[in-house]
Amino acid sequence: TDETSCGACSEHCPTQAVAMVPYQNGLTIPQVDTEICVGCGGCEHICPVRPYRAIHVEGNSVQLKAKPFAEEEKKDVDVDNFGF
Repeated sequence: TDETSCGACSEHCPTQAVAMVPYQNGLTIPQVDTEICVGCGGCEHICPVRPYRAIHVEGNSVQLKAKPFAEEEKKDVDVDNFGF
């Protein structure tokens, strides 16, 4: 934290898995409920703290098993005979 209570991550979470909890000297920090967190990373993305975010999400086990989409083969197109 940069010594500022923010809460953007808590407000941005689509599943309300982030709660702001007391930390020290009146500050609050984010706490993630892993039972309802879907690992989307929205909270981490919206966090204004730099260079290190006040919250970090690694994704859940189902997301870590996902494979990238395969690229479709690109075909050559004959533009010489195109209609205009």
